[in-house]
Amino acid sequence: MNTFTKKALSATVLLSGCLLATTVQAQSSVWQVSKGNDSLFIGGTVHILPKSEMPLPVEFNHAYKQADTIVLEAPIPDPSDAQAQMKMLSALSYENNETLSQKLTPEVKLALEKKLAEFGANLTKLDNFRPAMVSIVLMSMELQKQNLMGEGVDAYFTKKATLDNKEQQYLETMAFQLELFKTMGEGSENDFIKNNLAGFDNYGVTFKKLLSAWRKGDTQSLYTVALETMQKNDPATYKQLMTDRNNNWLVKVEQMFNNDKSEFVLVGAGHLAGEGSLLTLLENKGYQVSLVDINNPTFKTTVKAE
Repeated sequence: MNTFTKKALSATVLLSGCLLATTVQAQSSVWQVSKGNDSLFIGGTVHILPKSEMPLPVEFNHAYKQADTIVLEAPIPDPSDAQAQMKMLSALSYENNETLSQKLTPEVKLALEKKLAEFGANLTKLDNFRPAMVSIVLMSMELQKQNLMGEGVDAYFTKKATLDNKEQQYLETMAFQLELFKTMGEGSENDFIKNNLAGFDNYGVTFKKLLSAWRKGDTQSLYTVALETMQKNDPATYKQLMTDRNNNWLVKVEQMFNNDKSEFVLVGAGHLAGEGSLLTLLENKGYQVSLVDINNPTFKTTVKAE
């Protein structure tokens, strides 16, 4: 496996976990969801977080300490696990001599080649990858170029929970996420790559705006920066990546209210933004959703029902 492929797979590990109902200003993206005296925490994560954004807002560690269990999107394979990386490589690659460039118009192919050339890369090394993988690689290279790469909130709490022997559960399997990335853009590869390339205009500025919105818990800005364009220009991907998964997770989160444990659910911050967000779905089912703000003297953590 060459260095280029290893970097591509590492980027996939960081993002595979993937890219806020109430517009409130605070200093975190952590919410408490309650029904009576029963509650849990939901935190919005950034799958790639620059080192400059550490330490995390104190609300994240508050929720972590209160929780018996952390619940993540999916298990995060160790980058040193060669078997897991090869499995990802296989799932995100074409078979039967198919290539991505075969599915692109000459104009979009040329635009992709020009963008890759900016990073000293070329389409030949990526042509057997499916569109989602190519998009992830482009994003990774852009963030590396601007010194914005980092471990991510999910990976941080995975390591912390492992060291603390805290129980870890998952909303999805890694196999499900690989299938999700495998089918993303399928049948509309040209538009998928075209839309992704358009998103790289001023990408560094956009990513910093996303981080600012995430840190403040500014749900409206987060939706505007991270999701609005996708929902408008690629509704199929938006439904597959965001809406469908939020509805699947709703059922699993509701089940967490029927036990004697306290959970801290960590999902990509985009899943907490927009009309179909996980938080909105919970509010619509009668749950009370409140932003956690440790510095607010009126904030009180609801005790988990025994």
